[in-house]
Amino acid sequence: MSNLLSSILNILFTFTNDWGLSIALLTISVKFLLIPLSIKQKISMSKRGDFSNGINKIKEEYKNDEKKMNEELSKYYTENSKSLFGCFTILLQIPILMSLFKIVKAINIDSGSILVPWVSSLKSYDTYYIIPIIYALISIAPSLLNYISFLKLSNPNISLKQNIISILIMSIMLTSRSPVALGIYFITSSLVTLLEEIIYRLVFNKGLQKI
Repeated sequence: MSNLLSSILNILFTFTNDWGLSIALLTISVKFLLIPLSIKQKISMSKRGDFSNGINKIKEEYKNDEKKMNEELSKYYTENSKSLFGCFTILLQIPILMSLFKIVKAINIDSGSILVPWVSSLKSYDTYYIIPIIYALISIAPSLLNYISFLKLSNPNISLKQNIISILIMSIMLTSRSPVALGIYFITSSLVTLLEEIIYRLVFNKGLQKI
């Protein structure tokens, strides 16, 4: 997988003559290919929550009849097993994303990019901290979607606000001392993840309106 992605990156560079742009294009391509799997996994995780609630409901309803409870649980597991298979799609994504990260991390490029004109070398740090700030803002964007009415899945709470602060800190720490090439990868990947989250929320909320 790493060899394949590395070859694609080199091909992209022959067309763009810009390693930063090539990294962004490769990241976008890989992430877009994985969007269907990611959305399916999100839907399955949502169903998993409903699945647990269903089990608890059956146990409560038949708590005085163990035989009937086991029959209903067996029936419920059979009916919902296929819908939960999507939870395993995340396992298919991990090797691909890890290979992509490994390739970008290993790149040793002593040149700049049109994407980051204030940086002279993609292997250096961003001394202006523009990339860490951009990455931090994009990273918290999915959490902020709950504050937008037509994209809301749940009401914002204190834990969500604490989570946003944690993401901000971690994002800045991750990219502040990382090569710019990795920063481009992180930002591009996060942008596609944000788009993926918006698509999922639109589809999910539309589905709720039909119920």
